[in-house]
Amino acid sequence: MRTGSSMQKRRRVRRLLTVVVPIGVWLSAIAAAVHLHRQLGSTGAATGFADRQPVTLAHPETGVIRGVHVGLYDHVTRGQILVSLDDHKERIELAAVEEHIERLRAEVVAEQARLVADNGRATADVEDLARRFAVDRDAAHIDYLAQVAINARDRMLLRGAAVEYEIAQDLHDEEHAAFRELNEMRTRVESLEANLTESTALLDRLKQAFVEADRRRFAFEERRKVDALLEPVLAPLRLSIDVRQRSIDEIVRRIDAHVLRAPIDGQVTAMLAHAGDHVQGGDLLVTVSPTAADRVIAYLPEHMILSAGVGARALVNCTPGTDGARRAYPGTVVSLSETVDEAPPRHRQAPTYPVWGRGFVVALDSGITLIPGEAVTVALLERD
Repeated sequence: MRTGSSMQKRRRVRRLLTVVVPIGVWLSAIAAAVHLHRQLGSTGAATGFADRQPVTLAHPETGVIRGVHVGLYDHVTRGQILVSLDDHKERIELAAVEEHIERLRAEVVAEQARLVADNGRATADVEDLARRFAVDRDAAHIDYLAQVAINARDRMLLRGAAVEYEIAQDLHDEEHAAFRELNEMRTRVESLEANLTESTALLDRLKQAFVEADRRRFAFEERRKVDALLEPVLAPLRLSIDVRQRSIDEIVRRIDAHVLRAPIDGQVTAMLAHAGDHVQGGDLLVTVSPTAADRVIAYLPEHMILSAGVGARALVNCTPGTDGARRAYPGTVVSLSETVDEAPPRHRQAPTYPVWGRGFVVALDSGITLIPGEAVTVALLERD
């Protein structure tokens, strides 16, 4: 009887240990996690993960897929072509606009050649008129100078004849000269006076003619330019070409929009597109997931929500490598939520223990990258 009673006691003890010990282990683990969470919070640290946000590309509008240039799980680089869409309408429109531009350019060349020829003829005519005005001015000047010489000669002859007439008059008064000689001298003086009067009148007319010819030549030289007619005629054509060129730029942008390129360096993790498929606008075609992350997403616990701001420096601590070397990288807080929200389960030290805080993003310093999804601890550094 005693033996059976002792065996029953041992069975009850084993059952109790089987139930109590696991419960105790779980309670200890939870208590340790909560303590660790509070300890990290009190030291200005938060749990975070390297950003692993994938990018999914969609068809911009209804159309047909012309070609798929990558396969599932292919590694791609930023800007690499992933999918090309049908763009034959845009290319037909582009060809028509380019042809129109070529016609306009040919028209500009032809119009410019015509205007240059017209200007050449006009320039020749202007040069001919310029020569005529110069010849007229020089001829008037020569005539005027010649008449100045004639007028001076007539004055000189008149003064000589007047002196001779006075001498003859004195001789006649003293009865040493005949009246006939005195009469001839007087006739000569009167003739020279008449010539001088006519010569002086002609000199005034020639001087006025020279002044007028010089004025006409000067006025012509002031307005003889003829090249200013080119731009007013060609400007509308050039403006039309510029308008068509802007249309080409717009069409090229639309054609480029039909080519989906990798937005990041990463790996193709979903491929929903196949050549020849007819898709609607907004249909998802390909997903690219990053293979390296240069930023960390974390949550500030409630008691730390006022301890950080955009621009604050941080230290990102990663799990040591196989060699046991410590990995800690500097970074800067580049984004901080304005509200306090419940953190996703992965950001909790214990899955069943809710955590509230402000989400923030730390950008690692240039050249530093982590494995997307890698768990880290973010320690906020005190400001200087």
